Order: sequence, then structure tokens, then C-alpha cells
Amino acid sequence: MTIIGQPFDTAGYAPNEMIRRIVTLPGVMENASVVRELIRRLWQANPHLNSDILDDLLLMVSELFSNAVRHTWSGEPGGRVGLAIAANEKWVRVEVTDEGSRSIPQAMGKVTEEEALSPGGWGLALVGMRADTWGHRPRGNGRVVWFEKGSSEAVDG
Repeated sequence: MTIIGQPFDTAGYAPNEMIRRIVTLPGVMENASVVRELIRRLWQANPHLNSDILDDLLLMVSELFSNAVRHTWSGEPGGRVGLAIAANEKWVRVEVTDEGSRSIPQAMGKVTEEEALSPGGWGLALVGMRADTWGHRPRGNGRVVWFEKGSSEAVDG
């Protein structure tokens, strides 16, 4: 795996403990599968994490990572994409940070699940359908697109 900086630690944690991980990867489309594998490993090493949300989590993080590569300067040569995860046994928040673009991310409006799963610009609509909440905010020259899944009552800070 091509990861910039510290290794992505998937070590097991106590069930009541908040897990936080941050990693930066080169902005190439092939790293969408690396991101999915990192999350799979994190869930495997921490069986107390909510396995019911894992499939949706993998789909949404793949969409956001791919969007960062496809639609921002993170996909240019030398570009990078940041990934931050915070999770406990009932809740997860994922943030994908890009290096900026000329446009602001927006969902394409109301779509069916079939449309959202088809190729062609429906990624944020899909995230909106699967996440409990999502949004975006500026960060430096770039942007953070984030989503949360699971019970917010489970967040201990």
C-alpha cells in the first residue's frame, strides 16, 4: 500500500474507546481500493465496531475518495487525498480531504437507488441516501467532505 506518513494502525481497541485514524494517500484512482482495505482491516481488528454499517461505509468512502481524485486537484500528478476516521461500536464519521477545485461538491438532487448506483455523477446522492448525515466545509485551499453513520448518541467525544 502506498501511504504517506505514518502507517495506518488497525490494532484492537477496547469496546468503549473511540478509534481515530488519519492517513494521506496519493490521489490516484487505484487508492480507492486501498482505502476500502484499510477500513476492512480496521473493522476486522476491532470486532466490537458495528459490522452492520460496514458495506455502506465502504461504498461511501470509495465514492468520496474517487470524487476527490476525479473532480479536484488531488487527482493531478503529485496530488494527495486525506482520510480521517473516528469510530466507536455504534457510530462512524469519515472525512475525505482534497486539495481544492473550482467547484463546490453538491448532490444531483433526488434520485432513485438504482440511479445512485449507476455510473455518472451520482456519488454524493448515493452518500446522501446511505449516510445519516453528510456535508462539506473548506479546509485551507481544499475541501473536506464528510459523512456519519450510526447512532450519534454513541459518540463520547
